[in-house]
Amino acid sequence: MGVCASKSEPKKVKKQKPQSVTMPPQQTLTTREHKTTTIQFQEPSTIQRVTSSLRRASPNQSITPIQKVSQNTVTTPVKRVSPSNHPTPKTLIIQSTQLQERSRNGSMLSIPMQRLSTKPGSKSIQSPASRNYSVVSRQNHKSQSKTVMQHNETGQLVLVEMIKFENRNQQFIDMLDELRLDQMHIVKILDIHMDSHKRNHQVVYEHCQGGPLSKFLDSNQLEYQTIGSIFYQMVEALAYVHSLGYSHDELTIDSFSVFDDSSTPFIKLSEIRSIYQFMYPKDSILYEPPNSPNHHHHHKDHSKLQSIQTKNRSQSNDIWALAIIILQLLTHQFPFEIEEIHKFKAEQVYAEQEQDIYPLLIEMLHHNPNERITLDKCLLHPYLIKMKQVQPKDYILPFSNIIKSKNMTYLHKCLFQYLLSLYAADHLKVLNKLFTTADLNKDGSLSEDELQPLLNEQPQEYSLQISDFVNITQEEFLLFAADKQLVLTQDCLTLSFKALSKSQSIITPKLICKVINDCNEEKLQQDFDTYNLNYTLQQKEYEEFLINYQSPQPIL
Repeated sequence: MGVCASKSEPKKVKKQKPQSVTMPPQQTLTTREHKTTTIQFQEPSTIQRVTSSLRRASPNQSITPIQKVSQNTVTTPVKRVSPSNHPTPKTLIIQSTQLQERSRNGSMLSIPMQRLSTKPGSKSIQSPASRNYSVVSRQNHKSQSKTVMQHNETGQLVLVEMIKFENRNQQFIDMLDELRLDQMHIVKILDIHMDSHKRNHQVVYEHCQGGPLSKFLDSNQLEYQTIGSIFYQMVEALAYVHSLGYSHDELTIDSFSVFDDSSTPFIKLSEIRSIYQFMYPKDSILYEPPNSPNHHHHHKDHSKLQSIQTKNRSQSNDIWALAIIILQLLTHQFPFEIEEIHKFKAEQVYAEQEQDIYPLLIEMLHHNPNERITLDKCLLHPYLIKMKQVQPKDYILPFSNIIKSKNMTYLHKCLFQYLLSLYAADHLKVLNKLFTTADLNKDGSLSEDELQPLLNEQPQEYSLQISDFVNITQEEFLLFAADKQLVLTQDCLTLSFKALSKSQSIITPKLICKVINDCNEEKLQQDFDTYNLNYTLQQKEYEEFLINYQSPQPIL
């Protein structure tokens, strides 16, 4: 069922002399530690970054490790597939080559492709984000510096944060280069642009289309099982941050957003800057534990509290705040008045609660921070182990899509792999989570035992058989389970035809292989012959062939 049959070597890029770039003036750093860096750019080939051997310690580490930076460690840019095929001058796309991704992950589809992915050691793209993105909305965000934008070619929605050239902001940009968060329940940074004219950085984040968690809570009556699933995802995200020696310390319910709400909500930690710098968000004091120095002021007016906040870094702060957020999801209110926080004793308030979530919350809400359960131990708690288990309803549509895709030709597989990676990357991320959750033994395929609980509770109108899915691999699952209608829109079909045809108005097996490196030209030619494609595909034939993927017919 796989697609890949051959590999092509990446093209060699001609090296040019490095050009120095003047960065905004650096002044005394105000938070964390000083660091010294020397930055060099090579355009448009490779990018080298020489960093001092002293690495900044995380706020929760007492010893600063010393690491030497290898001069051979470089990130090779890849030419982005674009219908225009005309790269923008002075725009650096920092991305690992497809072969490097394949060697790490096994396939482009195993981990959904990020088109514009910055890597450690890379720096800002020397052009404004507006060259690649158009504004969709500046609404629904508390900070006016954040804007929802859409990629001009793929239609992908992103969130762009405008950050002025200021001392504290420049420090944040440097920190982003030093600590890259890579966890499925934490929003990823896709690009960092620099607009010298407007004197600001533009950080491009994944966009969570479901909006902040508080908005989702207001418009949905969450089931108990759904809250448990959200709880587990939150703990996973923050446990990863803690494992790196960091903490968030400013969690609120709106630190999390809904990335996808098609079935069980897919949650992401969306406000991540506090991991790098204190941001003093509104209402964060409401989520601080009793030992916070801010609670000694006892102001009922929260705006007054904001002006006198003091902060201390501690992973135990996150554990308390997370428990308060879960109580909000359960009860739609705070468990106490802020001025009464010292009287709040979770072990007394929830002693008679019968739901199995409360014993864990009680362990997270000890007043003494040293007595609070760690997030690593939370993941081993019987309640969260149960919440980690899959919800069968989430798999019905993906499995139905697999049945619809069983007659796809090799040509279909190549084209849909390309289309999904390019235009439905967010959808693939959700499918990837479903697969990794179901793959209990982590062998990269689904066995009969792993499939059994997924299909036991299917609705009566479905008649899915386990035998149709046994031993399906991760790559096959992502390709066949995807909703093909997402990429069969007229815009996607028109843009992809232009890219695959190299603007020649026809598509041939050879042209396909030039754009999609992993395709086998001989197998493509066999499909062209079988389905009467006459060695070339015009746009109308291309669209018709893709739309009829469920039951391919020769073109007449």
